[in-house]
Amino acid sequence: MIPPISIDGTDITGVTIDGTDVQEITVDGTPVFSAFAATLFAGSRDDDLYSLNISDGTEVWSFTTGGDIQSDISSDDTAVYFGGGFGDNNVYKLDIEDGSQIWSFTTGSAVNGLKIDDNAVYAGSNDNNVYALDISNGSQLWSFTAGDGINSVQIDDSAAYAGSSDNNLYGLDISNGSQLWSFTTGGAVRSGIAVDDTAVYVGADDDTLYSIDKNNGTENWSFSASDRFRSGIAVDNTAVYAGSNNAKVYAVDKNNGSELWSYTAGGGIRSGIAIDNSAVYTGSAFGSRDAVYALDINNGSELWSYTAGDNVRSGIVVDDSAVYAAGDDNKVYALDINNGSELWSFTGGGSFVSGLRLNLPK
Repeated sequence: MIPPISIDGTDITGVTIDGTDVQEITVDGTPVFSAFAATLFAGSRDDDLYSLNISDGTEVWSFTTGGDIQSDISSDDTAVYFGGGFGDNNVYKLDIEDGSQIWSFTTGSAVNGLKIDDNAVYAGSNDNNVYALDISNGSQLWSFTAGDGINSVQIDDSAAYAGSSDNNLYGLDISNGSQLWSFTTGGAVRSGIAVDDTAVYVGADDDTLYSIDKNNGTENWSFSASDRFRSGIAVDNTAVYAGSNNAKVYAVDKNNGSELWSYTAGGGIRSGIAIDNSAVYTGSAFGSRDAVYALDINNGSELWSYTAGDNVRSGIVVDDSAVYAAGDDNKVYALDINNGSELWSFTGGGSFVSGLRLNLPK
């Protein structure tokens, strides 16, 4: 982030020249002041993508699509990228500052998984296709067709990975979309996908979490639970973190798939999973208690929890001070990262089940 400018120890929060607000100051091409607030992007089933000021949850802008938004959300310095749901079917690129549309690309059905790199937007659709789109103009670079809808997408420098309702995880050449390998599970692949230097981690509706060699698609190990894995997946140097519809959050040894710990929440784990050095953050749904949780990353003990008004099925994102989550109660929440107390909430016109994305000015 751009450090604040101080005069006599007082931070400057705005700059005006001849009555005009200055949006950014650069010195030798390097930004030293930015008036653009840090924002959180959230997509709702009221068909709107919202940009919210993370300091107080006020709406910066909103953009209306033709269908509910359930996709991942990505952003770079200038734009935000996401997909529209059933009835819309588009991949969108919007100006990050004002929400104006830069381009859109129409797929054949609702858009689910979505990731970006410097060159392309990679989007998975219920029309069974993964699309790579030129990030500057939205033109199609390539597509890959699976046997059923694409639910999740992940990328690294050399490959795109896609989870499908045809029970397969696909590894695709990121440059041209050709299939490198496929791995067949015993159920639809609806979880998030995590990747590190050697493996891809994914869960399936066969109640199993998998580690798959990312070079050839062979199984490293599998871990079985008593219900489906449909949560986000996170990985660090020690463990893979995933949640199941059996209401448990699991930490599994990334080297051999043995259980390190588990925590039982108040409902199924269908939300994203975020981690930092000290905690695992997730949400629960369709149970006795719909909540956001912070768990000790070393042993799974509960650090705090916050009861939401309905199912928590959105992405989960964190920064140094807050955890951000959203629910079927039409609310986006910012919670104190240390104790889970509510910092603010924003109410939209529909439930929130999309990914969430933080944008912090540089």
